[in-house]
Amino acid sequence: MKRPPPARASRLSPGPWLGAVALLLLLPRPALGDPATAQGGELYSIEKRRLMGHHELSIGVAALPMDAFGKGIALQGGYSYHFNHLVGWEIIGGAYSFVLSTGLREDLRTRFDAEPEREGEIKALLHSNVVIKPLYGKLAFLNDSLLAAELAFSAGPTVGLFDDGSRPVGLNAGVGLRLFLGPYFSLRVDVRDYAFVASLGDIRNHLYLSLGLGLTFGFADADEEE
Repeated sequence: MKRPPPARASRLSPGPWLGAVALLLLLPRPALGDPATAQGGELYSIEKRRLMGHHELSIGVAALPMDAFGKGIALQGGYSYHFNHLVGWEIIGGAYSFVLSTGLREDLRTRFDAEPEREGEIKALLHSNVVIKPLYGKLAFLNDSLLAAELAFSAGPTVGLFDDGSRPVGLNAGVGLRLFLGPYFSLRVDVRDYAFVASLGDIRNHLYLSLGLGLTFGFADADEEE
């Protein structure tokens, strides 16, 4: 009697398994279930602003470059109160200007025997502004360190004192960049337009460029800022 041939152990070819593993490895990551993509967006980390100082004193220098007959170089100062990181109030700000003659008035008299109309030049001004600070971020300085900065918009009433004795009122508005040098000090650059109403229908605009140093104090704690 013939014996049946011995049973052979069945072997599975590794080819299909290796192909399946390779296919899974080649699939893009979102197909594997990226939690950020599955929720319909990407994840971002937003750093909160530093602890806020409610009080700010500022001093600086400014330029009034628009008058063709005299350029103003001013000393300025002010006090601001910051309610929170978004809204502040520049309670009082002012400047005293030293007018440097360009020589144009004398040149017109000498060469053309003409007497130009005198509109008056700014000697001093006062203002009080609402300040809105919607933008805050950090800038790389020389690719070596980070500087915190904020962009602010300001607007409010103003009154000017001119060298002809007039005291017109008006409005001012502008934009400023504040660079934080540390917890207490900051550097400010502002560009503003002062519009004075000299008379009915006579509005005179003056460009105001300033560079200042701010001292901040009266810090709120983290719980209060929340």
